[in-house]
Amino acid sequence: MKGSIAAVVLAAGQSRRMRSSLSKVVHPLLGRPLILWLLDSLAAAGIPAENTVLVCGENLEEVRKAVSGRPVRFALQSPPLGTAHALLSAAGHVEDFSGELLVTVGDNPWISGDELCRLRERHSRTAPACTLLSALFPHRPPAYGRVIRTTQGDVQAVVEELDATPEQLRVHEVNSSIYLFDNPVVWPLLSEISNRNRKNEYYLTDIVEILRGRGLRVQALCAQDYRVALGINTRWELQQAEREFNLRKLRHLATEGGVTIMDPGTTTVEFDAEIGEDTVLFPCTYIGSGTRIGRNCRIGPFSYLRDVIVPDGAVVVPATSSKRGSRKG
Repeated sequence: MKGSIAAVVLAAGQSRRMRSSLSKVVHPLLGRPLILWLLDSLAAAGIPAENTVLVCGENLEEVRKAVSGRPVRFALQSPPLGTAHALLSAAGHVEDFSGELLVTVGDNPWISGDELCRLRERHSRTAPACTLLSALFPHRPPAYGRVIRTTQGDVQAVVEELDATPEQLRVHEVNSSIYLFDNPVVWPLLSEISNRNRKNEYYLTDIVEILRGRGLRVQALCAQDYRVALGINTRWELQQAEREFNLRKLRHLATEGGVTIMDPGTTTVEFDAEIGEDTVLFPCTYIGSGTRIGRNCRIGPFSYLRDVIVPDGAVVVPATSSKRGSRKG
């Protein structure tokens, strides 16, 4: 593996809380699998697909299909024994890598390229053995590991909620499960992580105390948006993310694309749909991926379009449903 940075994405998570036969990372968000949102963020942060390893479990073929066409690498974790064990499953690809190693999760669409660039800049400037991205919640945080800092501001430990004391649980800064390591320093120490905890798993967070025990510094960069720590574990969390990402898409269309959206609360436009200037979207309209709508069109209300072409000036009447390969107008 060449270059100055590589990434390992922990993507073996199952969908127990999603109550689904689909793996979490392939559930669609605005018409595309969750894992593709992350891969785009990695690319925006300067991490090439060739240097990205996806650690999968029984969902290997499912994930491979979802990322088809991208030259990523794959590693198999079997059985799943925790996050540190997942990272070690990628040893064949990265244990001899001499640069920086980013470790993150695959079910988190909130991770942006901008945040990853901030993390890279901070790590390069201060040169600790590890810099993790943290999130400071304005309210009681989810059941994530708490970031415990020293009086100097470095990271002393990351304590999982199940193992935290009442005092530690009052900390609102949590681990986002995004780490940037000096790989030649950190990788040889991963084997020292044990499973002496309530879940009998190998926690990657334990690397913090191991590094500090060797006199090495660990720092945390607080994310600009606390939602960077929010993964997708339930269908409700997926729906909340979809609502926010859809609003971002609609805002861009309205402010940059010259599109009139009569009721953003009942309008959805998936990630790659294109809409021309002076087009009006009426309430209760769903524009699916692969759809191309021309200029000065009228769509809806109560219309569903997917993978169709709508020419300039067309009117799509209410209660219209059109799918793959058709042409309206």
